[in-house]
Amino acid sequence: MKIIHISDLHFGLHRQEIINCFVKEVNEILPEIIIISGDLTHRARSGQFHDLRTFISRLPGKVLLVPGNHDIPAFDVIQRFLTPFEKYRRFINNTLEPAYEDAKLRILGLNSVNPYSIKDGKLSSSSLMKIERFFKVSDERLNILFFHHNFQHFEGLHRPLSNTRAFSEALKKSAVHLVCTGHLHFANVSFLEKNQQESFALLHAGSLSCQRTRDGQNSFYLIEFEAGECAIKLMQYELSQFKLKDSYSYSYRSALSQTIRPEELL
Repeated sequence: MKIIHISDLHFGLHRQEIINCFVKEVNEILPEIIIISGDLTHRARSGQFHDLRTFISRLPGKVLLVPGNHDIPAFDVIQRFLTPFEKYRRFINNTLEPAYEDAKLRILGLNSVNPYSIKDGKLSSSSLMKIERFFKVSDERLNILFFHHNFQHFEGLHRPLSNTRAFSEALKKSAVHLVCTGHLHFANVSFLEKNQQESFALLHAGSLSCQRTRDGQNSFYLIEFEAGECAIKLMQYELSQFKLKDSYSYSYRSALSQTIRPEELL
C-alpha cells in the first residue's frame, strides 16, 4: 500500500513547475492516500484556496489534509480571532481534524494552529484526547498521526509545539507508528523511543513547492508498507524531476529501523 506525505505548498508563493511535476509523478505512483500537513496557502486568500482546490482535484486516491498557520488570515485581526478557519471550511473542508481507517491502517489529522500566535502551534486538550481514543486498540494496522507544527526542536528553526511535553506523554501511551508534520521547510526523518522499547518514526516534511526552503530543496515522502514493514522514501526535486534522495526502513512491529542511501538500492 502506498501513501504520499506532502506539506507546506504555500499556494501564492509556490513554484508551478514543481506542482505540475508532482501531479504527473503522483499519478504514476497512484497512492491510495495523500496526506497534506498544512500551510496549503501563503496568505489564506480566496484565490489561493481556489488554486489549492484545483490542485487537489488533480490528485489520485483519498486526500486528507489539515490547516497550517499560513491558512488563517494574517492581517485581518478580527477574522483571525473570531472566524480563523472560515475560508478553509468554505473552500476546502468543514473538517479540521480528519480521521480515516480501513483494514490496513488508521490515520488521524489534528489541528495545531493557534490563532493567537503568528508561527507557534499547540494541540488542544481535546486533540490530545483524540489520540488516546483513536489509537487505543493495538492490532496489525499501521497507525499514522499528522498535523502541521513540529514537536522536535532543530537549532535555528521554529520552536516546537508549545505543549510538547503533554503531547509526548499522549504519544507514548498510544499505538502510533508514524507522526507526519511540516512547518519547518526542512526534511528530516527520526526514529524515537516510546514506552516498552517501542519506537515511532517522525517525518518532518520539507516544502513541496514553496519558493522559500530551509534545506534548499523541495520534496515529498513516499511511504510503502506491508505486513509490519514500512519503507519511507524521500523524493527530492532536482532538474525538473523528483529523484530518490534517501530511503528509511521501519518495522512497526519492532524497534528496528535503518537508513538506506539510494546507492545501496542499486
